[in-house]
Amino acid sequence: MSKTFTAQNPATGQAIGAEIAEWDLVQTSAAIKAADSVKTKLSSTNPTQRSALLNAIADAIEEQKDKLAECAHLETALPMARLTGEVMRTVIQIRAFANLVKSGGHLLPIIDLADPNFLPVARPDLRKSQQPLGVVAIFAASNFPLAFSVAGGDTASALAAGCPVIAKAHPSHPNTCALVYEAVVKGLTSQGFPKELFSIVQGVNPEITHWLAKAPEVTAIGFTGSGMVGKLLIKLSQERPVPIPVYAEMGSLNPVFFTPGALNEKADELAKAAMDSALLGSGQFCTKPGIMVVPDDDAGDKFIAQVQAYVAAQKVGPLLNKAIASRFNEAISSLNKSKEIKVITGTANTDGFGVTPTIFVVNWDDVKNNRDLLEEHFGPTSVIIRAPFTQFLSVAKLMEGQLGAALHAVAGENVKELVAQLSQIAGRVIWNGFSTSVSVTAAQNHGGQWPSSSTHTTSVGLDALFRFVRPVVYQNFPDNQLPAELQNANPYGVERVVNGVRSNKAI
Repeated sequence: MSKTFTAQNPATGQAIGAEIAEWDLVQTSAAIKAADSVKTKLSSTNPTQRSALLNAIADAIEEQKDKLAECAHLETALPMARLTGEVMRTVIQIRAFANLVKSGGHLLPIIDLADPNFLPVARPDLRKSQQPLGVVAIFAASNFPLAFSVAGGDTASALAAGCPVIAKAHPSHPNTCALVYEAVVKGLTSQGFPKELFSIVQGVNPEITHWLAKAPEVTAIGFTGSGMVGKLLIKLSQERPVPIPVYAEMGSLNPVFFTPGALNEKADELAKAAMDSALLGSGQFCTKPGIMVVPDDDAGDKFIAQVQAYVAAQKVGPLLNKAIASRFNEAISSLNKSKEIKVITGTANTDGFGVTPTIFVVNWDDVKNNRDLLEEHFGPTSVIIRAPFTQFLSVAKLMEGQLGAALHAVAGENVKELVAQLSQIAGRVIWNGFSTSVSVTAAQNHGGQWPSSSTHTTSVGLDALFRFVRPVVYQNFPDNQLPAELQNANPYGVERVVNGVRSNKAI
């Protein structure tokens, strides 16, 4: 008899939904092999066909938006308004990739025509475009049951690249994952594609991670989650006979620096905005501001006093699962023991997987004795560091890689070197704002230096697609043997770079 598990409602801690069968190695391997056997059905599509497929998947998900939001609400206890918006974010990002591939923008065709007079030696005919890697394994995140889950940005970008997907459903929202799976399969089959191009693996067995990472047919991994699991996936991928890339987004502290000028101008307003950002979604965002650096002057003291007054009245929703709540409480309990740290607490939530918002205040000179303050703690907490403004640059130089970093300053303050340093450690730098919200656009970058990410790539925005393709150059090929996007006639009508000039015309 196969093993089963059930979801839990974080608001009550009680099991909800039907029992879900856990996948074993045989089932997982079969799904991977099936995806590999039909991969050319997707990789051989032209831009119009692939765009239509993505839009069909988006349509199928949007048709179920109310049902998906309701199911996700029961499994995550996240607010309905947040989840309804997340369904649409999921749909919108799939449609964005549909528009990209329809234009041929995923192909990046570059043609250098043969030139016998090219220096230092004659140039052959060289034509380059992007080809899909093959089967991709995607790991759903706990904190976004839709937009970063089994049909989230990683899956959308992989399918757009022309890669079949095997997605590890998250056990915190397995029923939501199952509903999304049904919608994606509906989109696939409505366009005449085999359902084997997309599968989800259900289960709580940690060995599933190993099975997916080690499967010889899997060519790349997309992951959003903890550093512990991300680093395990990197290790497993490197131990394979043929190593594969792991695109892991593992979270960060996303420091926010507040200059004296900014706090002198509006300390009260910034304190409230900072806490709203830190406690949003019960602090369960990888972009949460986990560190805030304020000057050790009257303006900084005013900021901290306002934080204390505001946080005291704040009560947040439960955390996503029992394990996350336990780790949060253990970390907070450990930091509470330090005499060098001031502790600010909010209103306790004693239901289900509820916790208490907790903010720590510490002088920069004391951080060296409490290194745990410089580690990400998933949940409603943040660390306020007091330091002289003249030391802000030194503080920034001692920080590890970050997904985002923010600076609140006013005109006339000398922050050029600080901004330069933040751009060295973070993938996104924000002026007079917070890193929590991540827009899904072509210009977006959601990734950063190690250990926030495993590579210098993004998991949000259109560039996420290029993680799952590779460049192939065709040298001196006859025209009729070339991929369509590289043929002289340019049958797709896509923009190409021909001898350094952008054009969608035939050669």
